[in-house]
This record gives sequence, structure tokens and C-alpha cells, in this order.
Amino acid sequence: MNGKLDRVKIIEQAERYVRAGKIKEAIIEYEKLLEDDPADVSINNIVGDLYVRLGQSERAIKSFEKVASEYERKSQYSQALAILKKICRLNPENPQYFIRMADLYSRQGFTAEAKQEYLRIAEKYLRAKQVEKAIELYEKVVRLDKDDLNLKMQLAALYKLDGRTDRAVNELLEAAELKLAAGLIDEAHKLLLEARKLNPESPRAGLKLAQVLRLKGQAEEAMDLARAALEKNPNDLEALNFLGNVYFEEGKFSLAKEVFTKILNYYPLNVNARYKLGRINLGEGEVDRAYEYFEPLIDSYLKKRKEDKAIGLLGLILTVRKDHLPSMEKMAAIFRGNKDLSRLEQVDRAILAELKKIGEKTKMLPVYAELLKLKPSDEKLAKEYRELKKELMITEEQEAVYDTWVPSKDQEEEIQAGLAQADVYLQEGLTRLARRVIEGLLLKYPNDSMIKQKLNYIDSLKTQLSEEELIKKVEKATAIETQVLRPAKGKRQEKEERKTSLPFNEQILGEDKVNPLDIFRDTGIVPIITTDGREKKYYDLQENIRAELAMISAIYQRQKKGVTTQFEKELSSIVSEFRKGVRDKIPEEDFQIHLQLGLAFMEQGLLDEAIEEFNIASKDKSLILETLTLISHCYRLKGNMEEAERWLNRAIKLVAPGTDQYFALMFDLGLIYEQTGDLEKALSIYRDIQSWNPTYRSVSERIERLSNSAGTPGNPLN
Repeated sequence: MNGKLDRVKIIEQAERYVRAGKIKEAIIEYEKLLEDDPADVSINNIVGDLYVRLGQSERAIKSFEKVASEYERKSQYSQALAILKKICRLNPENPQYFIRMADLYSRQGFTAEAKQEYLRIAEKYLRAKQVEKAIELYEKVVRLDKDDLNLKMQLAALYKLDGRTDRAVNELLEAAELKLAAGLIDEAHKLLLEARKLNPESPRAGLKLAQVLRLKGQAEEAMDLARAALEKNPNDLEALNFLGNVYFEEGKFSLAKEVFTKILNYYPLNVNARYKLGRINLGEGEVDRAYEYFEPLIDSYLKKRKEDKAIGLLGLILTVRKDHLPSMEKMAAIFRGNKDLSRLEQVDRAILAELKKIGEKTKMLPVYAELLKLKPSDEKLAKEYRELKKELMITEEQEAVYDTWVPSKDQEEEIQAGLAQADVYLQEGLTRLARRVIEGLLLKYPNDSMIKQKLNYIDSLKTQLSEEELIKKVEKATAIETQVLRPAKGKRQEKEERKTSLPFNEQILGEDKVNPLDIFRDTGIVPIITTDGREKKYYDLQENIRAELAMISAIYQRQKKGVTTQFEKELSSIVSEFRKGVRDKIPEEDFQIHLQLGLAFMEQGLLDEAIEEFNIASKDKSLILETLTLISHCYRLKGNMEEAERWLNRAIKLVAPGTDQYFALMFDLGLIYEQTGDLEKALSIYRDIQSWNPTYRSVSERIERLSNSAGTPGNPLN
């Protein structure tokens, strides 16, 4: 064929045949054009219409399928939908075409039309006793409208009919959640009883039922269910938190204390436990102990520039003991940073009064200096300051330092990072390590009051550990990383209704100044509590989530900034010695610690070490999905896409197709294909995800950009 001229001639000849009623001859002419371009939508559509005129529906459908597929490939869904409607009219008995049409409705956001088609075909499958196929369609409908309670109930009934008990229980639990959200507690109760009947061993169903019973005022029954869950799994974090909260609300503070302490043994940065223990200790008048629980939370707020919420926690402490020096000094630092000079003066005067009372004269010098800057005309202050300097024999050079030194923003961040690292060691009783960190800071910033305060606090501690305990504590402290919760959606926690008669209870334990969810929102220390009772990190590297406070991370950052002391070695040496200690002292079957080590290594770019730790952790069946995904991600970071794909495919085989988890993993697989330049495979995956949820991680925009060749191999669109 000679290009455009021959094409025009063929089309003219074919049209003459059509006008003459010679349909077969016309088709032959048009098919000549398809030899050069089999995907030509215009010609295929004409050929399909001509086959319809001949009454050859099957051939017409084949031509129309080519047209619809090409339109879908180009993301021209309206045109593809029009062609599929033609096909459905020609073959109304084939449900696959109607399902495909519903998929297109879904991609375009026509939810009502998509639901109608899915449900109509599902009914046909049910009449034909094809329950599995009906379930697939109901799953699609539920994904389109997750708030439709009736659909969830129907899907649960189908799962039960098909023998998929676990899936049925999950749907009933989600339906119960919707009932609770609507305030229909009794109806939620019925659903949960049905779930328990299907699977009496389900920990999620048991705990959810316990929560409902608690709402109905049946605290004892709720606690029984939580205790039963803990008999099966003593480390079930969700059950521990629930039981501790009920004890707390019921005024059983000694029992609550026992439960929350156990939580902190496994998860030292668990917010709920740390907050509740702080409040219990305040109620008992143990202010210093309460401050220890609150301090990491306060430091996190200062780091996140959430000063008002840090002040809220400090306010709880000062309500009980208004002269608590560490709380006042922390509050002064906040007011100083905010340039709130009026309140800074008030706090400085209170600090000065307390320092006088306890005879800490050296610490009084910077407070006097600051107060005189705030109130230069205060003769009484000036006289006291002169007399104190004379008594302590302060030179003019030393006096200038006390009068003028204020840390810069970078210096303040560095100081806060060092204090946070020391807090990790202190939580594990490693006072020597904490002291070395603080002494290193003090060498560089000898006049910072917060560093001095922390050093004095460490000096007041007396911790005796055996060699074996010390090694365990070091390993645990090294594995600790700050844990993350995305800003909580929806509701605030209900107010605690019950007040008790303990001396401080009404004032502190019933205090409503600070809501836990409110306090810890947007901090870097809130744990994610998963339904299997474990506390895990969620690493979504598309977002700005960073791990904090691991020892290796802290030393790495300090070396990078040049803030090192004689006791800090090269990072490679630290990693080598640390891993040797792990091999010698941590049992291989302690999979949770190996997972945490892998995460710490991955965050610092030590990918081979991370992969090795994840491989060990994957021997725990409950961690295998998470570890396979993390290993795949490590290989992606290394640029080894073949291995990344292989490990990710292993993870995908472990999840049920059509679930949220499945599509999240498939999206990652699409990214791998994109990076390797296999755009067709990537697009195919993205289109499946779009049918499930058109708004998921901007998948629709990604499809459009890839379809228009905006993406280039090896450079996936973000």
C-alpha cells in the first residue's frame, strides 16, 4: 500500500460497496487497512457495524472489543463505555461485558451506575449458584461504598455461605464499626455476637465486643473479655491498652499501673501507657516520677513546635507541685523561644525562688542575668546579682558569658537531639551512656541551662545493673525508634465520666485539660496499634515520616555535624560491634527485635544489614508479610529491581486479591515496572487499582501521564 493515497482509495471503494449493498466486499476492503494498523478504532468500529448488518454478532463483537480495548488503553473511558454498550446489546447473556462496563463506570466516578450493574450481575450469579463470582462483585461494590451497612451485611452472609468464616467476621466487624459510629450500640452488639458465634477465637471480635460492653456500662464483662484475650496472647498490645484504660476509668489505679508498666516494658514510647502512668503518679503525688513519663512527650512537642501542648503537660505537673524545678525550667525555655517575655519573667522569678530555697547558687546566675535583661531597672535584683557574683567570685569574662549566651536555632535543635538521645538511655536505665551524651553536649555548650539540668538529674539517679542486664538494656535502647501516627481523623476521645475520691484524683486523674489524642497528634512518638496486637511502624516513603532516637541514628547525625567526643567511634565500627553483640546475646527467635534493627539499619542506608535482619524476622509468620515488603523496598533502594520484584511478588501471594492490602502491594509493583521501563505492565496494574479506587495515591493522574508518554523509563512519576 502506498501511504495516504492508497488508504483514501480503499475507503472510497469500501463506501461504494456499502452504498451498493455489498457489505461483505466492503468488509474485505476495510480489513486491508487493518493489516497495517490492527488497532485502528475508526475502521474496527465500521467493520463491527457492518458485521451487525450481516447478522454476524460474534465477529462484530470481536471488532468492537478491539475498539473498546484501545480506548481503555488511552484512558478514553467515555468512548470505551459507548462501545461496550453496543457489545452488551449484541450479547446480553455474557456477564463479563456488563462487569467490564461497570468497571468503566467506576473509573469515571459514576458510582451509582457501577453499583447497579455489579449487583444486577451478582444476582444472576447467585441464581446460578455461583457464589464465588457473586462475592467478587459484592467486594467491588463494598469498595465503592464502604459506608453502606446493608452491603457489608450481605457480603458477610455470602462469605459465611461460601465457608470463608474469617472474611465474614471481618465484614461483621466493619459493619459493627459503622453502627457504633452512628451511635447504634445495641445493633453493633448484635453484629459482634454474630461474629463471635462464627469465630469464638477471633481476638478482634472479642476486643470489639469488650468495647461495646464497656459503652453499655458492663465494665466487669468487658474486662473479662480483655483478660481472656491476654491469656491467649499475653503481649496483645490492643488488649493491654484496653484493659489498662478500663482499670483507669474504674479507679483501679494499682491494676492500671501494672498493665501500663507491662506495656512500657515492650513498647517504651507507647503514648497511652506513658500518659496514663504520668497521671496516676500525679494522683499519688509522685511528681518526679510523673515528669519522667511526660518528659519524652514534652520534648517531642518542643521539637515539633507544638509549645501549647507541651505547656499543657507541664501545667498538669505544676498543678500538683507549683515549685517543681524541671517543669518550670522547661516552661521558661518555651516562653524564651516564643519571646513571651511577660510570662518568662514570672517563671524565672519562681525558678529563682526555688533555687534560693535549695541553695543552688551557681544555677541562680543565668536566671538573675536574664531577669535583669527583662527588668533592667529592678534595683533589688541588681543588688542580689552583684552580691551573688561576689560570693561566687565570678570573673568579668564569666559574667559576660552568663549575660549574653543564647543558642541559635541550629544549636537549639542539636541540643534537643542530644537530650532526646539521652532520654532513650535513661528510659532503659543506662545512666552512664546518658551521662556521656550529655557531657559531650556540655563540652560544646557549657552555659546551656537545660544541659546542666539534665546532667544534675542524671547525677541524682542510682542505677545498678548486672553485666547481662546492661547488655540487654543497650540492645533494647538501640532498637528503640520513635513511632508514628498520622493525624487522627474524626472524633476526640470521650470525656472520662467517673471521678474518684483519692486526694488528687478530682484535680488530676479527672483532669480534662489535656486530651491524649490532642496532646500527641502530629508528634513523632505515637505508636500505631494494629489489629493483631502488635505495635508497628508504617514506612510510607512518599511522606515525610522520619525515625528518631535510635542510637546509631543519633551518632550518625552527630558525626555528620562534627559533634563527636572521644567515646564515639566510626559508624562502621559501631555497626560491626553492635551486630556482633546482637548475634552473641539476642536469641535468633526474638524476631521483633530483629525487625526493629532492620528498620534502624534501613533508615541509615545500611541496606545489606537491614535485609539480613528482615530475613531473620521473616521466620515469624506474623511478620512475614511486613518483612517481605521491606526486603523488596531495600532492593529497590539498592537499584536491584529484579530482586525487588521477586520479593514483592512473594508478599503479594500472601494476601487475598481484591483487599486494600493487595492493591497497596500491587501499586508498589507498578512502581517497580515503571522504574524498569515496562510501562505496559505498570499501566495494566494502575488500571486495576483505578477500578478499585480511582483516588488511590493519584493513580488516575499517573495513568493519564503515562498514557501520554510523560513518564520516562527509569524515572517513575511521583
